[in-house]
Amino acid sequence: MKRVRVLSLWLLAAVAFPCAAAVIRVVGEDDKATSRPAATSQPAGSKKLSVRVMSDDWGDATISEIRKVLESAGGELWKNFPKRRISPIVIQRSRRAPITLYRRGPKGEYLIKLTPKGRYWCQFAYQFTHEFGHVLANYSHKTPRANKWFEESLCEMASIYAMKQMAVTWKTAPPHPHWKSYAEDIQAYVDDLQKPEDHLPKGKTLAGWYKANSAALRAVPWLRGKNRIVANSLLDLFEASPGDWAAIGYLNSGKPASDSFQDYLSNWYRQTPTEHRKTVGRIIEMFELKIPQIPQVKK
Repeated sequence: MKRVRVLSLWLLAAVAFPCAAAVIRVVGEDDKATSRPAATSQPAGSKKLSVRVMSDDWGDATISEIRKVLESAGGELWKNFPKRRISPIVIQRSRRAPITLYRRGPKGEYLIKLTPKGRYWCQFAYQFTHEFGHVLANYSHKTPRANKWFEESLCEMASIYAMKQMAVTWKTAPPHPHWKSYAEDIQAYVDDLQKPEDHLPKGKTLAGWYKANSAALRAVPWLRGKNRIVANSLLDLFEASPGDWAAIGYLNSGKPASDSFQDYLSNWYRQTPTEHRKTVGRIIEMFELKIPQIPQVKK
């Protein structure tokens, strides 16, 4: 099966192969809700990642196949959250764009909508891990819009990270033995998310790049091309220390002093347990911001 390139950062093209183009996340007005999901990293729910796919027009992809793909993709992230507990995730089909709804199911289930129709396993994996990233990051409509771009960037990073791991896992242990050949397509899809234009321009630091692009990001959080540059800039940190994915679980908890990016990251640093602060601190340094001082507790 030949490699399929991402045609555009803005198109939802997916017509020929299981590993077709990347998809942008757009929140429609009718998808907004007034209820706020619990933003907590305390154990609640189950240690097992539970994914339930609702019956819909999924084309020639079966519910069982979709569930196995999503559990495989999400599992590459979830294994780095050993202390976290999670409510079940219910998957519905969207005719518009992938999204994680703010409202929850009757038993606290997370509600995620995905767009693929057919056996487009890479699209399913890419969209799900992005939306799962929002769940892990304690997404909330209460988070100031000015800093949502950073969460979007982390979610883009979650997709790239998870799919890179999947490409390795599926070589030897895919959900179905006859899916081994898809490992090559998954890697090709990842390559399309890490093209030269998806990285910082030569000679640019992340801090310098952000200063030039902050106004655009704070106005429109889901500028996928820009999100991807941030994602690829931070990816090495989490590949070097996968255990620090757990730090993502403390984003959007607590309350920043203001909607400035400095205060947003400082709040994240303070909320994160000591064992995971090093990575958060490194991110703050990469943006050339100040790591907050945390008073030592006297014993």
